[in-house]
Amino acid sequence: MDVRPTKGLKVVCNPSREAVFGEDGVEVKKASIPAVKQRPGVLTGRTLAGFAEVEMEALDGQKHWYPTEQILTDKGEKVVEEEIVVEESADNADESDDQTPIKEDVE
Repeated sequence: MDVRPTKGLKVVCNPSREAVFGEDGVEVKKASIPAVKQRPGVLTGRTLAGFAEVEMEALDGQKHWYPTEQILTDKGEKVVEEEIVVEESADNADESDDQTPIKEDVE
């Protein structure tokens, strides 16, 4: 069974990489988590592009961004980020359509 990453959901993390947000942007780097049997955490409910924010009280008490596909609930269920399709409205259509050349008859 798949579970959405909701706030307060208890999870177990075994990530191979982590997203780190800084002043210059986002960097995805290798995760440095000590080897322990379980890595419990609590989801904050925030997700972005395949990563979920996890509060890791047992590790260092800080929030980390781990790949959603590498997070399981404490019951072993897979955490899956919901995909939202954004459709472009007709009002925001490509402006190039409005720029067709106008032919003038010059006699």
